[in-house]
Amino acid sequence: MTFPSVDFTFLKQNLDSKKLYGSDSSLGNLFLLQPKYDITLFCHGKAFFRRYHGKESRTGWGFPLPLAAADSDYLKAALVHIFDISKAEKTPVRFCLCTQEQKQQLDACLAAHFSGKKIDWNTNRDDSDYIYLQQHLADLPGSNYQKKRNHVSRFNRTYGTDWEFKPYPDYDIAADMLTVAETWFEEKGGEEKPELLLERDSVQTALSHTAEFGFRGGVLYIYGKPAAMTLASPISDCVLDVHFEKAVAAHEPNGVFAAINQQFAKTCGNFLYLNREEDMGVEGLRKAKLSYKPEIILDKYYGVLAC
Repeated sequence: MTFPSVDFTFLKQNLDSKKLYGSDSSLGNLFLLQPKYDITLFCHGKAFFRRYHGKESRTGWGFPLPLAAADSDYLKAALVHIFDISKAEKTPVRFCLCTQEQKQQLDACLAAHFSGKKIDWNTNRDDSDYIYLQQHLADLPGSNYQKKRNHVSRFNRTYGTDWEFKPYPDYDIAADMLTVAETWFEEKGGEEKPELLLERDSVQTALSHTAEFGFRGGVLYIYGKPAAMTLASPISDCVLDVHFEKAVAAHEPNGVFAAINQQFAKTCGNFLYLNREEDMGVEGLRKAKLSYKPEIILDKYYGVLAC
């Protein structure tokens, strides 16, 4: 079927984001990840629809998100529309990347309005988002963060006063952010890894659409040269989604990631939470994300509709 293209300006003004915490509901993330997951996005009635064409836990319909004018029956109407599309395409109805609360809402709606229909749910820990209190990442308080403070101390001992953090877009540093992304890409052998090429190009795409999606971030300079970068965008008024955090490899042993993580968090005081996204099942990444003591591990569910 052919779907209308999504108007991100309309969504920015009309999406009801008050209860959204997941990285999959960040408009900036959806814009950037459309090529990676072949995501279809459109609005119909009072709902915003996201349809993924990725691997098992990332294929199917995301939870239909309410627009600002949605009423209590919007979800029923959204499911009718999904069922109609499935019938026309002769394809099974799949859902993915649904939070526990969204899963419960879908189950309740099916039970109330669609007798005999239910979703057989599964979950994949690799898809869970790590969500942190902004103040904790900025202050690194108490014994839980002693190791992180040690990493920051090592960074300061190594570089002394020869470093500086500049926030974006307060400073015109898009070119320096791209320099870090390009260096990271080359150091990781990106020419032979299509997924890294896509990620590098996504940084450039984000920087070309800063105003539309509210992208913000910063560059950490060491000896006057760009050494690390980060880039994020809002999920809601209280949750910021951190999309990218890259560093030049030579500085990694000296606490550069701990430093830019903290420095950027200090600029985000108008957000209660920072969502640093999933670990994708990478053991080292999972260990690193857990070490920052997430306030919330936001599990995601996927499943197929059984009639």
